Amino acid sequence: MSRQDSSNRQRILNFPVHPEYTFDNFILSTGSKFAFTTARQFSTADTAPSQSLFIAGAAGLGKTHLLMAAGNLASETQSALYIHCEDFVATVTDREKSGETALAPLETVDLLLMDDMDRIAGHTEAQERLYLVFNTRREQDKRIVFAGRTAPNRLPDTENYLRSRFQWGITAELGPIDDATTARLIHKLAQDLGLDIPGKIAHYLLTRLPRDFSSIKNAVARINTESLARRQKVTLPLVKAALGLQDA
Repeated sequence: MSRQDSSNRQRILNFPVHPEYTFDNFILSTGSKFAFTTARQFSTADTAPSQSLFIAGAAGLGKTHLLMAAGNLASETQSALYIHCEDFVATVTDREKSGETALAPLETVDLLLMDDMDRIAGHTEAQERLYLVFNTRREQDKRIVFAGRTAPNRLPDTENYLRSRFQWGITAELGPIDDATTARLIHKLAQDLGLDIPGKIAHYLLTRLPRDFSSIKNAVARINTESLARRQKVTLPLVKAALGLQDA
């Protein structure tokens, strides 16, 4: 999801929200099976194998999708909240707007989802506050799911006491998207736009596109725009023109 200026965005999201994020439409790959399965288990207290989960992986591999899907599913029977780490840090340090009052729901909600945990690096006060939130939730047997680009044991500029709390639970790392999954993703995104991308073109794209959701989605959108502008079906020359590729 895109980030907005902290002064004009809602800092804590109450589910259900962003209904486009579900487990059913998550494109599953070999490298995401464990994270997918575990995130789904955390959606309900009865199936959660632990109290905390940390989903780690590079940008564009589906971390936010899994958080949102877990929140939407959990909200069918329980309360769930989402907060981006950048907003958590801002709220902790925002004395004029009663940061403590704003953060109170994070301690009592059934399922708490915190995104982009790399942003907590170097923010000692926020780390101390999160430590207290974590301990309070643990005492109340409440579930929490974190997501970040870096695994908890490698988070930079993060106090050891907080790293250890992250590692009390389960760590699920998202691996790169494999060829078969990338091909399915290309076709799924194209179908959503009413666009037909032939198999040979999809194979060509496999050798040219970065393996992250944002890059693939952007490429398919550009191909669709070029196809509509030319009023032509998708061909290799059209794809090269749309993506600015000069290779033979």
